[in-house]
Amino acid sequence: MRTLFVGDVHGCAQALDALVALARPERLILLGDLFTKGPDAPGVWERIAAWKPECVLGNHDAKMLRVWDDPAPGKVQDCCRKLPDAARGFLAALPSFIEGVHAGRPWIAVHGGLHPTLGVAGTDAVMAYLLRRWPDNNDEGNPFWWQLYTGEARVFYGHDAMRGLQVHERTVGLDTGCCYGHALSGYLLETEEVLQVSPEGARIDPPRNWRFVPTSPT
Repeated sequence: MRTLFVGDVHGCAQALDALVALARPERLILLGDLFTKGPDAPGVWERIAAWKPECVLGNHDAKMLRVWDDPAPGKVQDCCRKLPDAARGFLAALPSFIEGVHAGRPWIAVHGGLHPTLGVAGTDAVMAYLLRRWPDNNDEGNPFWWQLYTGEARVFYGHDAMRGLQVHERTVGLDTGCCYGHALSGYLLETEEVLQVSPEGARIDPPRNWRFVPTSPT
């Protein structure tokens, strides 16, 4: 078995093609934020419809569901209009978590984060796709949830391009800002290997920690 976790795709279909071709996974798990921001939301949907990957709900996916029928102008609304109704149904059915076991050790896939001591049991749906810092994101002095996480399960997450690639014993963060021109990152579970491609699909080797630093509030 080859299991590939992929960070935030954000409409980067060309990079997703290249990463999947490079990794050759038998099981593909996308960590949310699938369509918005990037250049080819319809292309990402075509891959999802064809490949049938497993996915968790991201905060941008949740926002799409909230504004899908909103006729007002907006980047997220425009993204919704490019996709078929089947994509809406797909997003509406996505779970907050995917759980599994490898080599006797449990793992969890989530978009944002988990309650650092209670894990899935203490994490509601909004926390799952929005959490970065603990106990909340409002104070930049708060630690990141993964710095405090004590669970047995290894957690794979996205949602944090500002921190970039974060590979630790208990947690693996895979959002490396592909839609900002950086990299799409994946993690092969069985070989414990990080793979990266550029937005255009070129392999980045060795992988590096691409960090997105915004120049204005987002």
